[in-house]
Amino acid sequence: MLTDPWFTVFVPSRDSAAWLDVLLVHYRARGLVPILLLDARTRDNSRAIAARHGVRVVDIASFQFAEGLARLTRDLAPTPWALFLNDDEVPSDPLLERLAGPPPPAAAQSVAIPRRWAWYEPGKPLLYGRSAHWPDRAADAGADHHWSLFRPRDVNFISAMHTDGFLIDTWCRLSPEEYVIHFEWVLRTRAQRAAKIARYDRYRHGYGSFFANMYLPEDQAPGFIDYRPFSTNAYDRLAQAYFAARTSGPSPILEKCRAFLSMRRNDVAPDDRADLAPKPEKEVFLF
Repeated sequence: MLTDPWFTVFVPSRDSAAWLDVLLVHYRARGLVPILLLDARTRDNSRAIAARHGVRVVDIASFQFAEGLARLTRDLAPTPWALFLNDDEVPSDPLLERLAGPPPPAAAQSVAIPRRWAWYEPGKPLLYGRSAHWPDRAADAGADHHWSLFRPRDVNFISAMHTDGFLIDTWCRLSPEEYVIHFEWVLRTRAQRAAKIARYDRYRHGYGSFFANMYLPEDQAPGFIDYRPFSTNAYDRLAQAYFAARTSGPSPILEKCRAFLSMRRNDVAPDDRADLAPKPEKEVFLF
C-alpha cells in the first residue's frame, strides 16, 4: 500500500459504471485515490460511484483527441508527478512497489512504462500477450511502452492521436516487470475494436490499420502473439468485471471517435507511416 505518494493518478472515463466500482476498489486497496476526468456525455451513474469512493470528479465538456486531456494535469495535480491511465488499465503491483520508492531523477521529465495486454476467457487463467512484431517507440519490440508518468509542469503538451499528450524530451524507463495491465481486449469485442481501427483510418490512413496486429489478436496467425499467464490472481476480479461489461453495440470510446468523421481527412500515401507517433528524445538513467 502506498502512503503519501509523490504522484497523482488521473483516469479519464465515460460511461464506465459497469466496472468503475471494481476499478476504484482496486486502487483504494493499494492506497490510491485517483482523480476522475469524467466526459460530460456520461449518462450512467459513474459520478455516484466515484462519490461513494471519495474520488474527485472533474467534468470534461468537450475535446478533439483524448490524448489532449493530459494537459489538464498541469492545473489539477497536487503532486510533482502525474500517472495518467485510462479506465481500461491499471498499474500492476510490481509497478506500484517501485513507485513507492523515490521519484525519478530530476533530469527526467517522463517515464516510459511497459504495458501488458490482458486476454481473458471465463473459466481460464488470465493471460497477457506479447509479440516481437509489435512496434515500440522505446525500441523494445512487444513491450508497448507508454509515457504514462510525467511531470505536468515540465513537459510540453500537445494534442494529437497516438501520442502521450506531450513531447517526450528527457525520459527514463521502467523494467519489463514494472508494468501497466491493459484490458482493451477484455472490455471490447473484436467487432468494436475493428470499428475503432476503421474510424481511425478514416481520419488518416494508417492511424488504425497500422496497429491492427495489436488490436485484433483474434486475426493473427498462430504463434504471432505469445500468450503468457500472470504470476498472480490480483487482477482476476478486474478482468471479470471488464468482460462482464462487454456489449454488442458501440463502446464509449468508439463514440468519441465519431467526431473524426466530420473532420477533413488527412490523405497520405498508403505506405507512409511517418509521424504516426512522435519519437522519444534523450533517455536518462533510471532512479
